[in-house]
Amino acid sequence: MTNTDKLSQTIKLKDGRKLGYIDLGNKDAKPLFHFHGFPSSRLEATLLSEKDIDKLNVRLIGIDRPGMGLSDFKKNRTLLDWPDDVVELADALGIDKFTVEGISGGGPYAVACAYKIPERLHSCGIISGLAPRDLEIEKSIRLFAVIRIFPLLFKLMMWFQARGTLDFEKAEKNMKKALKKMPEADRVILNDPTTFSLFIKASAESFRQDSKGAYHEGKIYAKSWGFNLEDISPNLRVYIWHGEADVNVPVAMGRGMCEKIPKCICKFYPNEGHYSTIFNYFEDITKTLTS
Repeated sequence: MTNTDKLSQTIKLKDGRKLGYIDLGNKDAKPLFHFHGFPSSRLEATLLSEKDIDKLNVRLIGIDRPGMGLSDFKKNRTLLDWPDDVVELADALGIDKFTVEGISGGGPYAVACAYKIPERLHSCGIISGLAPRDLEIEKSIRLFAVIRIFPLLFKLMMWFQARGTLDFEKAEKNMKKALKKMPEADRVILNDPTTFSLFIKASAESFRQDSKGAYHEGKIYAKSWGFNLEDISPNLRVYIWHGEADVNVPVAMGRGMCEKIPKCICKFYPNEGHYSTIFNYFEDITKTLTS
């Protein structure tokens, strides 16, 4: 059962859940599955499609994770459940092998695919991605500790964020305040009116249902991923791109994962931030992943 609206497509998974996705670009081009940040949604792919995906000859597919956007919530889901959803979608779309990329909070989901379904992948890209708590990076330890030790506080934070997205003008105002604390490279990207508007919409879509999906996702980040980075197949091409000026996800996370993942190829950009890396290097990233 499939809903075919261009920006709001869905499939029904084997367990009865609905999975939301967006399918952009030439259907005969190389498939690239994009895993959105946190909190965000499949609509994040519309931001990247502004980069002329037709010229890049890529089919860009963004997917809502459970409980966000159009995807039904899944109780007690784990990080390693995600590759199964991705495979079901790929099969439904008639796609055998494909590439995955994850930005920020989507990074762990790309890594999970690299570990669990390497035989289905051409390559895997991690852009400004969160690392597992096991790496014991100071800033991430503090973030994950808040979620683990004060889950009700984190739940309340997600509730307030969800409420804030209901009022588009208020969401814009809050985002403009947040922009002032971002690195210059990120401010340049998000000060573009079109990009700014699409960014707000993609984030708001994450809370289309409620804050439950985002809350559960935060708990997943704070847990062990359920596998070791060292056990990822050395035969799969895994890439990391990370800005050294990133204040959302410290570059130490990218460097730490680079050391652990077998034969990982990494690029670190001195003056790039959390968002600017994928926007300024999207063409290079896409060509690298789909070559």
